[in-house]
Amino acid sequence: MANKRASSRICPHCKGNGYVRVSFEAEESILQCQTCESKGELDTEKFYHQTWTEPHGTTTYYHGPLVDPEEFKDWKIHHK
Repeated sequence: MANKRASSRICPHCKGNGYVRVSFEAEESILQCQTCESKGELDTEKFYHQTWTEPHGTTTYYHGPLVDPEEFKDWKIHHK
């Protein structure tokens, strides 16, 4: 069990809940998180599509293991 925790990270999209709230106009819906497939965590050894903004303003596209979101401005992870 300790190995599973070491190789997973809480999903930044749903914040570990497995679902997200989506608002459109006056309606609010609850949807399953597509990023982590409603598991609430992401496998750190799996590759993901990620983007962030560089200090000079360009967007960097990256496909690989999870990076630390605290280190990158406007970091986003994109589901399939």
